[in-house]
Amino acid sequence: MLWTLYNDDLYEESEPEDIGYVHAQSIAILKGEINAEDSGIPLGPMLASLRAELLEFIPQESVARFTQMISRYFTGLETELRYKKNKAYPSVSECIALRENSICLYPFLQLTELETGIVLPQEIHEHPVIIRLQTLACHLVTFFNEVQSVLKDEATDSIYYNIVKVIQHERQMSLKEACLEDLRLHNEDLKEFVELQTSLPDFGIWQDAVVNWVHYMSMVLSGWKNVSTKLDRYNAMEFPEASELKEKLNQVR
Repeated sequence: MLWTLYNDDLYEESEPEDIGYVHAQSIAILKGEINAEDSGIPLGPMLASLRAELLEFIPQESVARFTQMISRYFTGLETELRYKKNKAYPSVSECIALRENSICLYPFLQLTELETGIVLPQEIHEHPVIIRLQTLACHLVTFFNEVQSVLKDEATDSIYYNIVKVIQHERQMSLKEACLEDLRLHNEDLKEFVELQTSLPDFGIWQDAVVNWVHYMSMVLSGWKNVSTKLDRYNAMEFPEASELKEKLNQVR
């Protein structure tokens, strides 16, 4: 989680074109193709350490799945920066889709195997219900985050990919009305998540493990909420301006 927060704060004032290099180098480190020193990115050592630690507890296939989800995060981040650079809003549906990736929950969900000690076969990870549950989990974290971070995003000119601000822009609502609509979307997806969780299909010999895996998924949602509500990046009275963030980025280049 620390890497995610550092990476977000570091590159949210970067040029979209620059993210492609950071994306490629980060994935190469996680795949073991290059070492941190040769990567040329500030957070390379953190990723290299993460890869080494993960391989102590989960197989290469699981790390590969984790890496694929980190790649999705970078794709979402680059899309956000393009909207921000162009000062253009996506549609609400487009914003939900890009935030599903950029919220960076998908990688965390793969690490459930660390907690349970059980590595599920690939066919279970590819099951439509399991995929949908993960998608809903990402939506739930995002809808919560958007209300929590709306003041921060206004201060840092990041409104173009905050779902609340996109709703407000598209539907010409007040900020309060947009927050309530965001909450409605959250509750719809929460209802679907609970319904799927309580009526999982039969996974045969893996049934108990899948039930436990989905249970841990719901625990991740609660944990994320509890941690994020205590972060100064959302709760401080003042936020750094966009110019301050750009200066920080230049210092590490």
